Amino acid sequence: MSDIVQVDIELLGRHFTIGSPADERETLLEAVRLLEGKIDMIQQHGKVMDADKIAIMAALNIAHDLLRTKVGEGLEMASFQRKIRNMSEAADTALRESQQALF
Repeated sequence: MSDIVQVDIELLGRHFTIGSPADERETLLEAVRLLEGKIDMIQQHGKVMDADKIAIMAALNIAHDLLRTKVGEGLEMASFQRKIRNMSEAADTALRESQQALF
């Protein structure tokens, strides 16, 4: 079981501290960057809106994108990418450890 870490983020001028499993911290930060990108897009192309409406519109855009990218038998693209990233990290760790054992 992974330890919980506190991740500080800022969105729409507001500060949030979010608890996340340590091994999913980077995925959370990727999600924050994705949300920031959607927020920026909405702010640049839309009328002046309050922060709550911008956040809701960004969340709806992301949910819509997610639903469009489902593949196969309900496997979500983000889940698929996360599994590949985890396998790649495990392979990198194994290679690093085997190289250290040689020297």
